[in-house]
Amino acid sequence: MGRVLPDLIQNRRLLVDLVWKELRARYRNAAMGFIWAVLQPVLMMAVLTVVFGYLARDIVASRSTGHSYAVFLLCALVPWQFFSAALTQGTQSLHNNGALIKKVYFPREVIPLAAVLNCLVNVVIGFVTLAVVMAVLDGASALGIGWAYLPLILFIQIMLVVGLAMLFSAWNVHYHDVAYMLEVALAFGFYASPIIYALPSSMSALPVSESTGTWLYRLYMLNPMAGLITLYRQALLENRFPDLNMLGLSACLAAMAFILGVYLFRRNAPTFADHL
Repeated sequence: MGRVLPDLIQNRRLLVDLVWKELRARYRNAAMGFIWAVLQPVLMMAVLTVVFGYLARDIVASRSTGHSYAVFLLCALVPWQFFSAALTQGTQSLHNNGALIKKVYFPREVIPLAAVLNCLVNVVIGFVTLAVVMAVLDGASALGIGWAYLPLILFIQIMLVVGLAMLFSAWNVHYHDVAYMLEVALAFGFYASPIIYALPSSMSALPVSESTGTWLYRLYMLNPMAGLITLYRQALLENRFPDLNMLGLSACLAAMAFILGVYLFRRNAPTFADHL
């Protein structure tokens, strides 16, 4: 574990080259290039705004933020799409670079890390888009001090995504079902995360007993994106420092995922070339 960071620093040029290669490959034949990084969350926001903001607005509790439903949605869609894309690409990254792994020795962590950093470019563009949409729909005054806390929350999410990407990519070398299971899990996770709705303060409103509701709420909060999306909304939409308890829980979950992912990845790295 102690060699991971020094090895990455020593091979930083390879990391930059891999990120740049993936970015060029993604947008090489796209007429609008990086504009798609803006259009993807915006188009998803438009579809969900029509469906849940107008057609099914009664089942969505989001008016407490004081922002338009489109802004409410986009604030969650940007980090969720980063999470989904980075995990998907990170899980497949070792298979996609199998020929390179077999030919040259380098720290294998560079490959899933490059996949995550590649998606980080899009999330930065996404938050710039959010700021523009917020200023247009809710007025420039809606952009407040809460944006200063964005780097902290984003750092916690990056740590979470890097850890999970390394864990899943290592498993995917030995068990090819991991990529298919992840696809199903992300589809479920979209609705199990407070994207189209706001995170309730408790599950007491459910038609279950108080003890069952408390148990379900605690289980729900084990979804790391539930806390992270809520933290983003507290900072960017409510212009306040995120809730310390939720921030601490999210940081602990991200740290555990990061340590476990890096440890298992490096432990299995010597055998990757044999199984690819």
